[in-house]
Amino acid sequence: MAYHILRAVRTKSFAGALAIIACAAFAVPSSAYDGLPAAVRAWLTERPEIVFVGQASYPPFEFLDERTGEYTGMSVELIRWIATEYGFSAVFKPMPFEAAQSAVLQGEADALTGLFKSDARSLRFDFSTPVFSVPASIYTRNDGSNIRSAADLNGKRIAAQRGDYAIEHLASAGITLEWVFADDFGEAIDLVATGAADAIIGDEQTVRYYLRSRELEDRIHSSSGPLYAGADCMAVAKGDAFLLAVLDAGIERAKSTGTLETIYRKWTGSSLSEPTEREPLSRGAKMAILVASIAAIFSFATTFRTRSIVDSATRTLKNELEGLKTKNDGLTAANARLRLDLEERSRLEEDKRRIDAEAAARRVEELTRCAIAKALDTTASSE
Repeated sequence: MAYHILRAVRTKSFAGALAIIACAAFAVPSSAYDGLPAAVRAWLTERPEIVFVGQASYPPFEFLDERTGEYTGMSVELIRWIATEYGFSAVFKPMPFEAAQSAVLQGEADALTGLFKSDARSLRFDFSTPVFSVPASIYTRNDGSNIRSAADLNGKRIAAQRGDYAIEHLASAGITLEWVFADDFGEAIDLVATGAADAIIGDEQTVRYYLRSRELEDRIHSSSGPLYAGADCMAVAKGDAFLLAVLDAGIERAKSTGTLETIYRKWTGSSLSEPTEREPLSRGAKMAILVASIAAIFSFATTFRTRSIVDSATRTLKNELEGLKTKNDGLTAANARLRLDLEERSRLEEDKRRIDAEAAARRVEELTRCAIAKALDTTASSE
């Protein structure tokens, strides 16, 4: 484990280091079905595997890690935590956003990992409790663009991923523009960078992630305040009430235990209650947080494990004492039975000696009578 922590630190994967440490320390099972109604528990027992579809390129919420090939992100990590808490297996199928929505509607998957809630979408999906608030802003090239607001988008070429909420939002606002579609935000940002589109309406956490990872921060910037803040929820097909109940219970539990806050802070470096636009943490700050996290996590883990060892030893000792008491009680009863047996044997032996003595006395008496009688017979014959 130490190797993986050092490797994560050396590769500047601060979040990865924290994840490795946390997974190693907190291997504590939770109570399955906690807080679920009986009918939902029964349903979940019959559905041990739940299939989630999500975007293949929507960092930091859900994406395929290019280095490891792992499907990961805030939403994925939250769902895996819920699956562990409630005792089911979460299967993930990453795909383009529009295809993911179709998969749930066509019954090819059970739930979407994340989807902005809207009136139009509510006609086709049932939504969970909101998980994340995701502001969306206009992003343009740093070349003197005059796009500063939604009104400035009229007549412009705007990049968007297929199926994105921005399309619905701007249509309702009466904005007339030319959409340039892409499969994901990464492709949409490239369209702006290459001049194929004038701007992108982008979810802030995701766009900032791409700008940093592709070193485009000096070429593309946010040119407006948030146009809206999307309520990012999990979503199921209309009427799938039992699955929705499981997801809602899991989200609320993640919020109440601080798990959701921990996941969000790990991936963004900020709190759920803080504004999303902020400077990234410096390497020194990350290292300080990492060191503090290591100390806190292993302190808790050591305390927990020590307490577990003491509790286990106490239970073992108690069981051994109860076993010894049972054995002692058994020996006491055996001794009592042995004493009674010895007393009975002694009485029987005494009775036998008495009977033998009486029998011997009767035999002597009988022999004596016989001898006297014989002697008398002999005397009488002589006369």
